[in-house]
Amino acid sequence: MRCIVFISAFLSLLLCAPAFAQDAQSSAAAQAEAKAEAQKAREEAELRIEASMVTMTSLVEALSKNLGQLHYLRTLCFGQGDQKWRNYAFQVMSIESRGDAEAERQLVRAFNAGYYQEQQRHSQCSRNVSVDVAALSENGRHIAAMLGDPYRDY
Repeated sequence: MRCIVFISAFLSLLLCAPAFAQDAQSSAAAQAEAKAEAQKAREEAELRIEASMVTMTSLVEALSKNLGQLHYLRTLCFGQGDQKWRNYAFQVMSIESRGDAEAERQLVRAFNAGYYQEQQRHSQCSRNVSVDVAALSENGRHIAAMLGDPYRDY
């Protein structure tokens, strides 16, 4: 009797195995497709950001624009009370402008340009905002590293 139960259980597993394997394959394919789409979106965002940064006249201006972009996206998702990136930009501007009103105006212009650029791109917090924040953060890290390089001409 145990042998018949074992055989019937074994046969049912064999009959169901292709369905389980197919579900696992389709799930793996869906995950791979989602990962590929996310990677493509990130690469597109990084290329768009790099192309935009080329127009800046200095690394400090590029960082200021980057902070303006991040500021808009952060307030979009966390509310107007969140002023993290604006406060950081203010500190950077006060250090870099050293009281030079024209330099300060240039940095404020770059910050505002970044803010309004992202405002035109996004009207609500979404997955695309997360992709852009990741790309902008990486871009900001690159700019900061270049600014910190004592051998770099800027």
